[in-house]
Amino acid sequence: MSNELKNLRKGIDKADKEIVKNLAKRFSLTEKVGQYKKRNNLKPFDKKREEEIFKKKITLANKYNLDKDLIKKIFFLIMKAVKRRHKKISKK
Repeated sequence: MSNELKNLRKGIDKADKEIVKNLAKRFSLTEKVGQYKKRNNLKPFDKKREEEIFKKKITLANKYNLDKDLIKKIFFLIMKAVKRRHKKISKK
């Protein structure tokens, strides 16, 4: 394998690590949001906020020339996990 390919793959590995670290940070923050919602008797999720998130992510996808459908799918999965967690928190 060439050094160029090795370096490119190292770059991908580094980017992947950052993605995972940022997901961990995001889920930590959404955990706090879920706890706040429970303390303040708010619903586990907010449809309006969800729509805002999708709009912002599509704008970012366009800015960085990324596939909008891919970004929608990724954030759909992330938000599905968050909603599932918020429902659990609200039932405690």
